Amino acid sequence: MQKILLSRLMRMSWEIQRRRHTNRSKALLSAWVIFQNDDIAVGYLRAKHSTRHSKPAPIKNFSLFNF
Repeated sequence: MQKILLSRLMRMSWEIQRRRHTNRSKALLSAWVIFQNDDIAVGYLRAKHSTRHSKPAPIKNFSLFNF
């Protein structure tokens, strides 16, 4: 299980590094923060992308990572 978590973390950090044109340590730090706070990030993204008139889906159905 630990190997899977680390590989996902590395893939996310590589994507952040490539898209934001930042150095490796900053990208890895950003990925780690997202990885550790995925419940907060999901709530924020759900609120940001839902419309004012739509009925939001229950938060328990959302996750950034499917384990």
